[in-house]
Amino acid sequence: MCHYTRRKWQRQLALIPQHPYLFSGTIADNVRFYEPDASDEQVMQALGDVGLGEWIAALPRGIHERIGDGGRTLSGGQAQRVALARALVGNRSVLLLDEPTAHLDLETELELKEIMLNVFAGRRVFLASHRLHWMKAMDRIWVLKDGRLVEAGTHEQLMARHGVYRNMWEVTSGKGG
Repeated sequence: MCHYTRRKWQRQLALIPQHPYLFSGTIADNVRFYEPDASDEQVMQALGDVGLGEWIAALPRGIHERIGDGGRTLSGGQAQRVALARALVGNRSVLLLDEPTAHLDLETELELKEIMLNVFAGRRVFLASHRLHWMKAMDRIWVLKDGRLVEAGTHEQLMARHGVYRNMWEVTSGKGG
């Protein structure tokens, strides 16, 4: 039997969607979403860990720079990084990611991918993605077709099966028909 209450589960989860919600306020306020009592040093550390340290240092008010209504506008990549920093500061052990890089250009996605893989270390991650280049780094892959589970396994296992996953891999990597 599970000993987690709903509240305990909620404290373990962080959601990073395709378009993370950033509210009007400071960058620090947005990063502190899951952990309101996080120190400025913890916020800066998390922002540095996701590759925003230099950018933050160059801002007139640093982590206290306003974003959203009446504030600075962030690029898609910057918004994703703030959402990742939010998960880091919250020290959430389970990350739910829904196409977190789908709207980014490939160069930004690949740069962010390396950062994200480091963030994933020591956490349970559920990543929904149509971008298969992520899959080699995953411990387990579930392949859905028409809303149904059709295959499950590691990248190597799924490639050896010559099924749906392998067909998708070959088409997206240019090795198939």
